[in-house]
Formats: sequence, C-alpha cells, structure tokens
Amino acid sequence: MNLSGQQKASGYFGEKQSATVSAPSEIAQNLKVADENAAFKYDESARNIVAQKSVLAYIVKSALDEYAAYTVQEIAERFIEGEPELRKIAVHQDHPDRKDDPSMMSGNDKIEGKPTADKSQRDGTVYFDIRFIAVLPSDGSRIEILINCEIQNRDTPGYPIPKRGIYYTARMISSQRGTIFKDQEYGKIKKVVSIWLCENTADARSDTINRYSFTEECLRGDFREEKKDYDLMTVVVLRLGRKGENSGDDAIRLLSKMFSTNLSYEDKLEALKNEFKISVSREMSEEVQSMCNLSVGVLNKGEMKKAKAMAYRLQEKGMSCEEIADVAEVDTDTVREWLAEREEMLVK
Repeated sequence: MNLSGQQKASGYFGEKQSATVSAPSEIAQNLKVADENAAFKYDESARNIVAQKSVLAYIVKSALDEYAAYTVQEIAERFIEGEPELRKIAVHQDHPDRKDDPSMMSGNDKIEGKPTADKSQRDGTVYFDIRFIAVLPSDGSRIEILINCEIQNRDTPGYPIPKRGIYYTARMISSQRGTIFKDQEYGKIKKVVSIWLCENTADARSDTINRYSFTEECLRGDFREEKKDYDLMTVVVLRLGRKGENSGDDAIRLLSKMFSTNLSYEDKLEALKNEFKISVSREMSEEVQSMCNLSVGVLNKGEMKKAKAMAYRLQEKGMSCEEIADVAEVDTDTVREWLAEREEMLVK
C-alpha cells in the first residue's frame, strides 16, 4: 500500500542545526520513524477491515459482472473461499514471499534501541496487500478467480494506477506456472483480477469505477473464441473520496465512509451495522478505532500545509476552487474552507 507524504519527516530539524543537535538530527530521525510506524499501523488496520469477507463481497459485487446478480451475503458465504492472504506474497519475481510463522521466535531478533517500521517498508520488498480466491457461479466444473485487492492513499501516486494494476495481474498469471500449470498446460491458467481502492481522490474523479480487461476484436470473418479462454486479466479502479460517501454504489459508499476523516468512530460503526448489515466483531471495531485515531488527516499535516499554501498561490493566479481542488488533490469544500480562513486573516 502506498501512503506517499505520510512517511516524510519535517525538514526543520535536518536543516536547522545547533551546537546540541547534530545533523541529521536524532530527533528528526525519531519523528520520521514514528510517522512511518503510525502510517504502517494505519495501513495494517485498513487492510484488516477490507479483508473481511463481508467487505470484500461488496467490492467483488461492484467490480465484477460475474457476481452482479448475487447478494453480498451470497458472495461472502458461497463464493469467497478460505482466508484472505495479507501481505504474504511478494509482487516481484526476484523477491521472497513472507514465511513468517507467528508460533516461532526468531533467535536473530534484537533490540535496536529505536522504534522501527515494518521491515518490508525499508528493505524494498513489495507484497500484494490482499489476495483471495473467489469461485465463479457455475453449474458445471469448478472455476476459480484469483483476486488481488490494493489500497492506495492517492489515485495520483506519480504513475498511472492502471499500468501498475496490469503489472500485478501479469505477475499473478506468470506465478501460476509450476503450481497451477506446467509446460504447455496453458488451458489451466486461472483468471486474475487486481482491484485498486483509492482513498483520497479529488472531487472530479471521486465516486467512479473504471475496469480494464481483454476483449476480442474480430477483424475478419465471424469466428470467435470462447470468452473464458481470453478473459483472463482484469484491473478495476475504485476512486473513493468525500463524494463517495453519498454514492449510489454500495462498495464506493461503504469504503468512502470507512476511510473518511470526517466521520466519527461511532458513525462508522453505525454505517457498518445498520446501513451495510455487517456484524462488527470486537477485532473489527478495534481496527476502525485505530484508523480513526491514525487517520490520514492527522498523519498528513505536513502535506496538507503544503497543499494549503499551494491553494493560496493558485487563487492569486485566478484559478477557481474546483481547479485548485483538482491540482491540490483535495475536495472543493476543503479548498473553500482554506480560502475563507485566509480571507478572515487578511481582514484582521
């Protein structure tokens, strides 16, 4: 999961030196590590909530036509199998999968003297956020879909989300060789789906779902292959945000509310129980509480300060609130609040 901006420590301590504070400052390093740990904990709580079968069922129903005719309860109970894997499988071929055994203690562990973020954040290993198997509704033979679900803090991380999604599906296809199929047994390849959940999305792109997949184009004649023989890779991008909290799509609305920095812990539990009919366990309740305490709005104060300064500059250039919101990657209501605050300060 990519939470860019949350893991940046303030440059103040690194730039301003004194006789008692060395450069790089130990204080700055501790602050940076604290931010990394908080960001990692936020990511972890977000994954634990999304990985609930009841939540995944809403996502699958909105993302894939194969399940559109079924209720979320049917999808959760009949079609999502086993326990979802959370950050266990490495994305890149040359990186090892996690082989952690929680019942074993490592003799190599030692106290470092300072808090440290999750090892994979520092050693460069990238893992699939959530992976699970869904069975296709079928009267014939058993058919499985391998689904990956990724949570992104922003939908503009510096590269196109669809391209990364395509790479992930390609890796999920190639990793089947040697386990699901061997040599020339390409007919055994299972369909793979990569679903991307983008939390903080500008209003212009919020409350949208885009799907990318293989289609057949018959350039000459009327022969057609069976869809199941080429419909093997699908990428779906769900863009959430403030607009999504009132979406007509259940998955967008559910996720937007869970990731909202405006709704309280009580409001989120109320939505889960009464609006989405999800039984909330003690563990899930604790994860929701953790996300509220470590919300991006709190973690990202430094980035928001920069965005606010940018908004002031863009206003001076004559840009509208909507245009500023799109450039600064925040919602228009937030921009209006910033500009109103600035106007009050100028009046004083």
